[in-house]
Amino acid sequence: MGLFKRKDNQIRPSSKSNKSINSSTGSMTRSQLNMAIMEMLNLTQSTHGCDYVCRGNPITDTGKRKQLFKMLSVVLLPMAILIGMTGNVFLITVKNFIEAKETRSALSFSVELGQMMRFLQRERDMSALYVSAIGPDTKEFLLKRYPDTDMALENLSHWPVSKKNNRQEFQSKDRFLLFLNRHRYQLDLYNRTAKEELFFYTDVIDVFITWLYDAVSEARSGAIWKTLVAYQEIIVASEYIGRERGLGVTYFALGGFKAKEDYLLFLEAQDIANITFQSCRRYSELAYNLYEVQMLQNDLVLAPVRAMRLNIRSNKSAQLAGSLDKANEWFDNMTVYQDIVRGTQRALANKIDIMLTAKSDEDAYTIITIACIFGLIMVVCPLVIIGVYFLTSEIQKYSISIANRTKALNKEKKRTDTLLYQMLPKSVAERLKCNEQVEAEQYEQSTIFFSDIVGFTKISSSSSPLQVVDMLNSLYTCFDERIEMYDVYKVETIGDAYMVVSGVPRHNGKQHASEIAKMAFDLVRRLRHLEIPHLPGIKFTLRIGCHSGTVVAGVVGNKMPRYCLFGETVSVASKMESLGKANKIHLSETTYDILTSIGGFTMHERKDNIAKNDPDLQNAFKGIVRTYWLAEVDGTETDTDSVQTEPEEPHERVAGSKSFWLH
Repeated sequence: MGLFKRKDNQIRPSSKSNKSINSSTGSMTRSQLNMAIMEMLNLTQSTHGCDYVCRGNPITDTGKRKQLFKMLSVVLLPMAILIGMTGNVFLITVKNFIEAKETRSALSFSVELGQMMRFLQRERDMSALYVSAIGPDTKEFLLKRYPDTDMALENLSHWPVSKKNNRQEFQSKDRFLLFLNRHRYQLDLYNRTAKEELFFYTDVIDVFITWLYDAVSEARSGAIWKTLVAYQEIIVASEYIGRERGLGVTYFALGGFKAKEDYLLFLEAQDIANITFQSCRRYSELAYNLYEVQMLQNDLVLAPVRAMRLNIRSNKSAQLAGSLDKANEWFDNMTVYQDIVRGTQRALANKIDIMLTAKSDEDAYTIITIACIFGLIMVVCPLVIIGVYFLTSEIQKYSISIANRTKALNKEKKRTDTLLYQMLPKSVAERLKCNEQVEAEQYEQSTIFFSDIVGFTKISSSSSPLQVVDMLNSLYTCFDERIEMYDVYKVETIGDAYMVVSGVPRHNGKQHASEIAKMAFDLVRRLRHLEIPHLPGIKFTLRIGCHSGTVVAGVVGNKMPRYCLFGETVSVASKMESLGKANKIHLSETTYDILTSIGGFTMHERKDNIAKNDPDLQNAFKGIVRTYWLAEVDGTETDTDSVQTEPEEPHERVAGSKSFWLH
């Protein structure tokens, strides 16, 4: 049954601990609430630094930020790596694009420079021819070359200035043109030789070749480096062919070399030209193929070149007279040969330009593609961050909702468990919660305690129902608090009757009798100071009876299951209580024998014949009935002289008690 107590004109359930079952997480502080929810969500706190950073309560703002950071890390880390890799490819592509542009610019400049070097070489040859055989024809040939050289010089897109070159005449285009014109004007004044002319122009052309090397070398060629090297080599080969042509013009114009050094210079120029051009053909298959085709097409022209070369190499000057016609023939034939080389040079330049154009277009397409990807990433990243933020917020809201529901469910579970533990022993209740079947069990050793209020009928008749309830609530609250200190189980309360057992449902050996005796002794002492609430000055008076024996315990009922005890031991204990006296603890002989074997208890045999002549007890004990009063526990005596007692009512509840506990 449920007991009630009155407070603030309301009747509400009471518990053994005199605390409201509504006390739960609802009254917690914010930090306590967070801790409780973390326990519900299995989020244990850790003092480890990494765990503190990586874990947190997802329903708090700090936990939300941690969850947001983790989710963004998962999403943005691969994206950041992708951006880094894409950015690296983008930078490399841009770099290649710039390098290709610079290479094309350098190539264009080298073509312009090669054209100017070509006209300088022709001017050198005509100048050498002029000083070798001064005449109106050679003068005319030379003067025709000046405008071509000047035009090629003017067509240079820029004029490189290098700190390595300290010569003032090369610091600007105008200075160089002034320097060249001064040399031209002084040609007749200083009566220069062919060798001096060759050296003058060769020295100038060497500077331009150095520029050419620097321009092509500074341009990062990448995959076309072989073709660029071949292009450089063919330009050098063309220059040495030009030197060979100039020296040959002098040879045929004068009918031989005046000095051995001139002959050696011719051999050097021819050998270097051949070696350099062969190197060019090795670096570029295109150069080789173009050269072979041009040689086959111009074989009739080049045959005399080979014969005249052999003639010069033989150096039979004694057999040769100077001839301007021979010099012009040599010049024209070598010009055709040099044009073949220059044609190969132009073809290589075109190929390099096509390759660089294709590479630039590819790089430009890649740059545009990566730029679009970057733009898309820049748009997607904020959207991802916003999406993750809202997702985290929704998850937090959902977590809070789940936490609130879990908290409410946990609160209801605790309330249900509290009520269930009031109805059934905890061990039995746990088995029922696990859907396990609880069979009735027989306990060989147990002691049962019964008590009731002396004069309860009289007190109830003179009291209102609320006063009766308040009185019982005050008494049983005291009982509930005290029995928590002993190994006993409260079985039932009906009206003023209070039933307790020890040894059931948890076995405790022979301690069941001593636990009940100590508890009964403690309750009697406590009642000395407990007054009836609505009758000031009047204290509670109890009859107590105890008996030890075998009982059967089990859960009865489905709708309102109760844990009940059955057997003769229950009847005898109830009889011992009903035949007892006010504020005395009435013990059966069975309980007396167990307490005697344990020791520490002082008991006196009951002398009157009320219990001895009771037919129910005689039938239960099969003969002589002996009962006892518990007087002392561990040297502490009961004091009943000062207790005001009501007339005893030995049979006022016997029938009702038997009808409930003995089925």
